[in-house]
Formats: sequence, structure tokens, C-alpha cells
Amino acid sequence: MLWRFRREIIFVIGLFLSVMIVRHHSHRRVYNIENSQGEEIKTTNYEELIAENIRLKEILDLKKDVSLLKKKVIVGQIVSIKPIIFPAEIIINKGRNNGVREDMAVFSKEMFLIGRITNVYQDSAFVKTVFNTKTKISVIIDTTREIGILEGGSIPLLSLKYIPSDSNVKEGDKVITSGFSDFYPKGIEVGEIVRIEQNTETLFLNILVKPFSCISAVEEVLISE
Repeated sequence: MLWRFRREIIFVIGLFLSVMIVRHHSHRRVYNIENSQGEEIKTTNYEELIAENIRLKEILDLKKDVSLLKKKVIVGQIVSIKPIIFPAEIIINKGRNNGVREDMAVFSKEMFLIGRITNVYQDSAFVKTVFNTKTKISVIIDTTREIGILEGGSIPLLSLKYIPSDSNVKEGDKVITSGFSDFYPKGIEVGEIVRIEQNTETLFLNILVKPFSCISAVEEVLISE
């Protein structure tokens, strides 16, 4: 009788310890520990990963671009912009450790094009924005389906090149990525045409485009291929 009572006590104690161990592993946070060689080891932060996935689902508008969900999407925070107004370059807090690679496209949470990754470090990356003077993006006018090249450097607007002078393009037409660029997926909204002028010296129109993404007010970005 005494032996049975002891076995029941041992069973209860073992069950309690098992529950505590499971709870400990299910609520693991990030801790930096050192092994016998003094090397730092990082355990997995499950809570942070779950929170980031929830945030990603809140940001993405499924009705706007379902195809983007088929690819890896990384949520990043902007930590620096230069210059402060209509920045040509921004720095984000995600890098090689998070799966960021050069030439990945960068969008606002509304799925407007911001630019592309140019330099990647362990925990940060540089983004060349649409305002950068070296930016050249293959785009399509949504109404006429004509293809042109969108260039930065005309702050606060962008310059749309190589649209024929007899085009039916009009102010208010949207400009979207064509998919022919090496860096940007097809169908991403870039901006709206705000000015059209004839150019008697060439066979093409002078067209200015206002970007949809006001980068100076953006805090979070999406990074994807």
C-alpha cells in the first residue's frame, strides 16, 4: 500500500515536470548563450517570427496582388533616408541574415513600387529608390499599353521616355511595371501621369509621372523577388 502511494507521488511529480518543460520550450525567446568554446549561440525566437507573420498578413492586400504571396516576402523597417525629402536612397533593418539579396524589389505596404536592393549586409540593406538619378524602369501605360522607360532625377516627378508623339496617352493614366525589367515583377503600380508635352525636336513626348509611394512618410516596406 505504501509502495503504491509512493508510485502515485512519483507519477504526479513526473507529470508536473513534463508540463513545465513543454511550456518552457513553447515560450522560448532569444537568448545568447556560450558553448564550451566561448562561441555565441542564438536560440530561435518563435514569438518574434509569429508576430512578423501576423504583421505581414495585415499589410498585404490579397485583392491587389495575390501572385506576390507565392514568393518570399520580407517585412522591413526603414531606419535611414537620404535626402530627407524625395530620398534617392534608404536603409532598411533587414539583410542577409533575413534572406534579403541584391536586386530584390521593394514596395510600400499599399504595393506601390519604392525601388530595389543594391547593397546587402548582415542585418541591413541599401535601397535605390525610384527618385534616384540612376533608376531606369521598364513600364507600361495602363490605357494605351505602350512601353516606355521611367527614369528618376526629375524630383519630385519621374520622367517617362520613348512614348511616341502620336500616342493617345492622357493625364491621369497609371504607369505600371512591364515585367521586362531584370529587377521588377510585372503589374506593380508606380505612378500617375501628371504632365504631357509635345517635343518638336524628337518623335517622343515629354511625360512626367508622380510616384504613388511617398517614401518620406513610409516606415515599413515589403521586400520580394
